[in-house]
Amino acid sequence: MDFDLSEADAERFAQRISDEIHGYETLDTLSKPDADESLSIRDVDEHDDPHNAYITSFTTEGGDGPLRGVDVAVKDNLAVAGVPMTCGSRVFEGVVPRRNATVVARLVDAGARLVGKTNMDELAYGPTSETSAFGVVTNPADDERVAGGSSSGSAAAVAEGSANLAIGSDTGGSVRIPASFCGVVGFKPSWGAVPRDGFVDLAPTLDHIGTLAPDVETTALGFDVIGGYDARDPSSALARDIPVGSCADGLTDVPDPEELSFGVPAELLSTHVSDHVRERFEETIATLESSGATVESVRLPTVDDAVFVWNAVTNVEFAAALRRTGLPLERPGPFDLSRLDAAAGRQATGGVGFGDIVRERALVGAVLLDRYDGRHYIRARNVCSTLADEFADALYGHDALVAPTMPVVAPKIGERKPHSYDSDDGLDVPLAYNTRPANLAGVPAVTVPDGSDGLPVGVQFLAGRYEDAHLLRVARSFEKIRDA
Repeated sequence: MDFDLSEADAERFAQRISDEIHGYETLDTLSKPDADESLSIRDVDEHDDPHNAYITSFTTEGGDGPLRGVDVAVKDNLAVAGVPMTCGSRVFEGVVPRRNATVVARLVDAGARLVGKTNMDELAYGPTSETSAFGVVTNPADDERVAGGSSSGSAAAVAEGSANLAIGSDTGGSVRIPASFCGVVGFKPSWGAVPRDGFVDLAPTLDHIGTLAPDVETTALGFDVIGGYDARDPSSALARDIPVGSCADGLTDVPDPEELSFGVPAELLSTHVSDHVRERFEETIATLESSGATVESVRLPTVDDAVFVWNAVTNVEFAAALRRTGLPLERPGPFDLSRLDAAAGRQATGGVGFGDIVRERALVGAVLLDRYDGRHYIRARNVCSTLADEFADALYGHDALVAPTMPVVAPKIGERKPHSYDSDDGLDVPLAYNTRPANLAGVPAVTVPDGSDGLPVGVQFLAGRYEDAHLLRVARSFEKIRDA
């Protein structure tokens, strides 16, 4: 603790602390773990899983409810009782939760048929799936290309048709990146709209749980089920007023094109966007305008510097979480003792097994904490508020902002570094350049395929914080315009 203790003080405190710690052993008998559950786990067969979308394969039959008959895949950083949870890392092999994450419990209660835990970048840190300890996830649109990350398996499962709906997480684009690359819909709600109990955080103030599906309607149906307040996640209290539960029903009456007004952030359509993606996006804008929608340029000035803002927040929170072995200090519980104890034990004995990206990013965060006392983190959090204000200003008079989701199409496997699509160190123009700002501002964002031939290209729509239902209606309007 860096206290300045005399030798006498140190001896006195050591004895008193040692005497006190023994008393804490009674907590082991007072706090009982949940009952053990077991599921029939199947080996993942290459024939049934051609794109390496799954880490674990199983089936739980759902009952009655809005998701009856819907096959749902769950990213492997969300707890499913009785199913191993690796977070894409060999370090956590053998960690088996005894309690479902809140969103998983809601899926089951809604009648969903769970079909497996999906592959992902290790500890959700990566945009391509190439950091997964279980191998790269290939893109169903082109086997030689990445599926995107970190929710790689979730996007591939939907794109290949092995799941009708998938759950992913998004800290800097990890739902929208693979959704765009694989040609499916990916929705990142407002921060706090979906509770994170039973979820392994990457950066708690930026983490969002979202849905992926072939279309906006199924995406919204999934959000209706998993969203809403949960006492185990204090951050969800901020989203109490979000109209969750009827978003899918609201898609039956969407705005006509001539009622829509869009802003195109100049910073998200700058020189970092490839010529091919720019041409496809300009065709999309032309389609919107020809249908009667209004489109004009807007500004998000802070986006130009957002890379270091996101890095400061994420790396510090990531390092802090690893140091405390995932101990959920900010949540009230109750907790799945078996999962947390097993994860802490595995990290203590096997932490050396983390890949380069996890170790490098955690070390960056540790340096920011130890050498600079977290100064950069505090300033970065302040910039998040500035960016949120810029989103509000840019959205004034507009139904949504619209931009390319990704600056490029899915890269070939091994072609790009995990942090970027550039040949340099990747700090200037990361793959997630267009997706991270929504996480920093906490606003909802959804990517929808543009509908053109060739490799998938996603169109990203963004709205004001807690305007999730409105954003999904706008996205559904675009689907109808696109398919007309």
